[in-house]
Amino acid sequence: MQQNLKYKQAVKSFIKYLIAERGYSELTIKEYQSDLNLFARYLKNEFDYNIDKLTIDEINQFQLAEFLSDIILINDNSAATRNRKLYSLRSFFNFLVKRNLLTYNPSLSIDATKVNLKSEPVYLKGTDIQDYLKAIENYKSKAQSRDLAINKMFLYCGLRISELVNLNLDDINYEDKSIKFYGKGNKERYVPLHQEVISAIKNYLPDRAQIETNNQDAIQALFLSNRGNRINVRTVQMMVKKYAKLAGVKNADDVTPHKLRHTFASMLYKQTKDLRILQELLGHSSISTTQIYTHTDKEERKRAVEQLPEL
Repeated sequence: MQQNLKYKQAVKSFIKYLIAERGYSELTIKEYQSDLNLFARYLKNEFDYNIDKLTIDEINQFQLAEFLSDIILINDNSAATRNRKLYSLRSFFNFLVKRNLLTYNPSLSIDATKVNLKSEPVYLKGTDIQDYLKAIENYKSKAQSRDLAINKMFLYCGLRISELVNLNLDDINYEDKSIKFYGKGNKERYVPLHQEVISAIKNYLPDRAQIETNNQDAIQALFLSNRGNRINVRTVQMMVKKYAKLAGVKNADDVTPHKLRHTFASMLYKQTKDLRILQELLGHSSISTTQIYTHTDKEERKRAVEQLPEL
């Protein structure tokens, strides 16, 4: 079994199979290829994989589920589009299993989305946020000030993880208390900074100055790894899960930077009830994507029902 087969080579073999054995149309082939290429770019951007070296056995259910969730929650795609991408990936992995290139299909346990249904986003609730930040504050590490600044940026700014790791020192305007950068779709984003974020960054900068940078990109980068490179996506993802576990957050393995982004959005909507402001701060191209944050939690529903008059 050739489990170390490169992802790119596996896709090429799959496309040949669709053409030669399945006889699919040119348009259908293009859709499969597009979906598999999109997934590869997601793995590169969100999990920091080198796609040229990525092997098929490195891909797991969590990465697939995150990709398909973001198709709905971040990329503003329809449920039908998400389901088509799920089918493309499922067919691809079925092919690999049939060819004895993999022992199992990691997409089989992922359910299709009901058409026209958008799920409520998962976010930290109640005291989880305070417990999470307290776990970082109490953690004794050289990276403690950096980690606190990163997490406060997620919780007070709602940045995408790709946006955060690409921030540079000169993106911050301390006088205006804001950051300006180019986000998804190369669109310019302006995000005000809460004083908590400003303080956390200023507290981190002296520790950052002690790290010897390895290249020009690292010299410009706001957040550095301990080895002197720009911090990468996977490091941030692992760090978030670590603190969620230390804080005793329920289902800590499911806590990701995206969940912190959802937490920011949920808190801000509860405070303002203003979808337009939320849309701009999150960098959504369509307000329909932002509307997922108009949800109410179970306790709010209970309080609403309890306030009904007796009949």
